[in-house]
Amino acid sequence: MAHILYKAPQSQTCLPEEPIRNLLRCLTLGILPVLIMGTSLDLRAITDAPAGVNSADQSALVEAAAWIQRDSRIETEYRYVMTCKLRLLFFWVGRDDVGGGYIRMGKSVEAPPQQMIQILFGSDPAKAPRAINRWGAGTEILRNSDSGGPPAGAFFGFMKSSKGQSVGAMQHELSKEKSHGDHLFEGIISRVDGNRALSTTVPYVSSQDFDLHHYAEAEKATLQQLESSGDRKIRRLDGAGEMQCPRVGGFLSTMQQLVDDALAGRPVPASLCYVYNARHYTATLLGVHPVAQRAVHVALRGGASLNPTYRKLQEAHFEVVGKETESKSSFDILIGTEGKLRGAPVQITYEPNWWFQVILNLLPDSSPSDDRKAPPRPKPGGGL
Repeated sequence: MAHILYKAPQSQTCLPEEPIRNLLRCLTLGILPVLIMGTSLDLRAITDAPAGVNSADQSALVEAAAWIQRDSRIETEYRYVMTCKLRLLFFWVGRDDVGGGYIRMGKSVEAPPQQMIQILFGSDPAKAPRAINRWGAGTEILRNSDSGGPPAGAFFGFMKSSKGQSVGAMQHELSKEKSHGDHLFEGIISRVDGNRALSTTVPYVSSQDFDLHHYAEAEKATLQQLESSGDRKIRRLDGAGEMQCPRVGGFLSTMQQLVDDALAGRPVPASLCYVYNARHYTATLLGVHPVAQRAVHVALRGGASLNPTYRKLQEAHFEVVGKETESKSSFDILIGTEGKLRGAPVQITYEPNWWFQVILNLLPDSSPSDDRKAPPRPKPGGGL
């Protein structure tokens, strides 16, 4: 369950020049689409629609940032290892254990209650070829009616950015990062109420090359950039004429609902709308079919391996379509149906075209029923 922070252009092809260069391309163009599957975070496309800044919008986003930064108690955590594959005409080649991440779900520690869903995925420089570092994370907060106010949702997203569209460009980008010490990151914070959606984004350069093991520090740095960027534009949808989706939940909670629908055997196709970056999207559960058994093999670094065999699964196929962006993405989730794995995404597969595939496999020591406090979060600043 996870919004595409970066999407490889569908028109490009990638026939092998040499395995290491293609794997580099796979990691750079492929990890971030899996990160938040299904739409485009598109932080650079904010200037193509009405936007502006006013004090009411600022105050609303400051409040949303405070929701994001509240401590949460983790009730469910799924951890994953990442495999990247490329098709060489008639067979697949790739590498296991080049990165990973997690899905966390929980609730706020303090009153009023709010639901939290967080994802983080990307490459691990200690494992990936040429120490490539591309990753991102997203946190969605849902404030329900029990909070004493109307329902609302907030989203904070962060990514290690990449602009390279070819192997040569990406290699040059990596070399420049290492030689100059300038590392490009991007962040977004959004809020959705019943009749309004607000979103603001910021690209920035950091002297520290945060990786997926440094999320707390990266989150703090990104929020500081969002707070200090005085010329930031705020994208908005206002009123019933512009807000065409009544739901306040974002992509993560929408996927959680559709996974529940798949388990419950509800009729398909089943669609739910949501608003992200002040744009409209529709996520659809296209189909579900039972999988009696699935054996998984993942080679880990150091000579170990994962060899779980899952039984009594449901394989669900999803599609996400952006109304304004005209984007379309699809992916599959293999869902557990029994015991502690009921509802768990045991395998997530993203295959945008015939030559490229990224697979996230559940680690066996994941804790689907854990009750512990999330790591301390940076405290809210003075504004946005």
